[in-house]
Amino acid sequence: ALASVVIRMPKLEDALKEAAETTAKDDKSFMSDCPGILTKLKRGISEIKKSPELLDQVPADIDAWPFLLRVASEKASFAKQIWETCIVLLGSAAWARSFAAQERKERLSLVKATPRDAGLAAEVAAKALATGAVAELGELVPTDAVGCMDPAACVVFLDQLQGQSLPAGTVEAVLESEVGRCLAERGAAGPAAGEARRKVVAPDTKDSFGKGDNLPIYVCEGISGSHQKMEIKKGL
Repeated sequence: ALASVVIRMPKLEDALKEAAETTAKDDKSFMSDCPGILTKLKRGISEIKKSPELLDQVPADIDAWPFLLRVASEKASFAKQIWETCIVLLGSAAWARSFAAQERKERLSLVKATPRDAGLAAEVAAKALATGAVAELGELVPTDAVGCMDPAACVVFLDQLQGQSLPAGTVEAVLESEVGRCLAERGAAGPAAGEARRKVVAPDTKDSFGKGDNLPIYVCEGISGSHQKMEIKKGL
């Protein structure tokens, strides 16, 4: 007797099909279904990482990119997971071609990367450039959005992008492009707005102040010492 052969469907395929079906749902249903689908996607990606050959069994005609783009743009807390998913999918030439056909690729929200995960965002960009999923970095990082990025994240992003396995010509083209120059300029701009020294309003010698009084301003110069002593000096 012939032994039966069991063909196992990759977990990722099932998760992506469910994701594709969810994209067009109304906001309430979409947000409700999202967590469960993302959990399934995470398991599917984990399986592919262990057995990369399974990605070849995941049909690229599953229309799941709109779901991934929508989640990345609307649910910032899941952006990192979406980026990790993109890196795996872009490892397939068929999936890369499928991504190339998508509109508004900037919805991946790479511009929202923090210094901690900017390296991951750079890996997504590098993968997309290397596979031809995007023709230029500006498709993922619009020039007019760079001004909203954390300067430190811009530095990490460019540094990590140059460290990826990209042809020298591609890296040079990115650095010389308008968005590349904007990223470099933004990175040199200094600390992000949220990192500016905090000004604290505090009483001087009066116990209370009237409507027309000038309130003294104190500036936090930093926190130091084993007991995290806050150093405060009176400002102008």
